[in-house]
Amino acid sequence: MKQKDFFLYVIMSVLLGIQGCTSPSDIKQNVSTSENAHTKQTLQISGLKHCNNEGNDSIHLNPDEPLTIIVHGCFSSAGRFQTLADVYGLYDQQAICFEYDDRKSLEETSGELATALNQLSTQNPNQDLHVIGHSQGGLVARRALTSEREDQQMVTAKKVQLTTVSSPFNGIEISSHCGITPLRILSLGIVDLICYAVTGEKYQQIPPNADFIEQPGELVASVLQHLIVKTDERNSCRKENDKGECIEDDYVFSVNEQSNNQVDDGVNTDLVTVKAGHVEIVGNGESVPTDLINILKQQKVLVDKSDINQQEQARLLQLLYSTPQESNL
Repeated sequence: MKQKDFFLYVIMSVLLGIQGCTSPSDIKQNVSTSENAHTKQTLQISGLKHCNNEGNDSIHLNPDEPLTIIVHGCFSSAGRFQTLADVYGLYDQQAICFEYDDRKSLEETSGELATALNQLSTQNPNQDLHVIGHSQGGLVARRALTSEREDQQMVTAKKVQLTTVSSPFNGIEISSHCGITPLRILSLGIVDLICYAVTGEKYQQIPPNADFIEQPGELVASVLQHLIVKTDERNSCRKENDKGECIEDDYVFSVNEQSNNQVDDGVNTDLVTVKAGHVEIVGNGESVPTDLINILKQQKVLVDKSDINQQEQARLLQLLYSTPQESNL
């Protein structure tokens, strides 16, 4: 291969690999739920915020109720998961978001999440936690909950449930060249520069042969369940034109990229595979993520405690996702 063609191949491969970090388009709908104000506590914990993305970092929680922490994927912000958090509100449960710089090292980011979870546990030692991560957010969430971390941190919460959705635990295949040492040397550092420019500090952690992927680590004993939701994203569509023709597919990760034997065979791990697009599974601003909601209900990590009948729930869910928003991904 000629040198010019070689560098063109590397650049195109990296730019194509960027789509492996996607997340839902902005959502502006909101559902108001009744709150008993005097039971709330106000906390400020770095990285944790309500999912409305309004810039106020204070979180208001009921310490006597379980708490769900949503961890977004790449090219996103906590506000993009406002509607998923509102789904929990519809079922009379509380959810907040963990927001982070998606270009930072996954080890560093997961350490920040571990710190945040421990600060929560210090404030409310008996509160049950549910951490749900989508796409790269699943990698961050699981790593935060592993034992024997490099930074010696260990999450101390008494009861944790972990759910990961569409997460590339087997590495991102299109980024393989970022982890090939001979290729990086032969390119005189060009591969490193390109990979860093596109993905940031995590570029050596996402290839299939990266230590981060090949040595996922054991989960801490307090994780009572790791629910892995894999998405078969073949023939999925993210956006259609006025004629109903697909103009942007919703295929990001293959089932193989989401399948790591060490992760799949972990203690207290449950596997579910669903036919759905990468963004569709968490709600794309146009359709209700019915599959994910049903899975969470079946696994009892989303418990219907509200007194709203099923027909009204369906209407309110549709309302949440009834206003399509333009994606800027």
